Amino acid sequence: MQSTKQYEVRVTEPAENMLLEHAEFLAQVSLNAADRMLSKFDLILARIADNPFQFPMADELDAPSLPPKLYRKCLFEERYKALFRLEENEAHVVAVIDSRMGNKGI
Repeated sequence: MQSTKQYEVRVTEPAENMLLEHAEFLAQVSLNAADRMLSKFDLILARIADNPFQFPMADELDAPSLPPKLYRKCLFEERYKALFRLEENEAHVVAVIDSRMGNKGI
């Protein structure tokens, strides 16, 4: 039987603020869409906890101001991207980006 290593996922305060800003903006158009986006983010967190290596490494196009080959990215709800790094048995989500806005704030 294969054991799986669970990672504890921590969302940094800046990443949480980014997520909430995106949700608030989206809620102005559709509350259902904002709820769906937040639900998908929760699912992404669970997937990161289960196996963070399923997500590709971020490159300079994903986050030009972050060091290369240190962060992973996961796309959700078509246009949102969460960036995270691994440290031992923890995954730290450091940014949530709306791909339509470029990489502002990173």
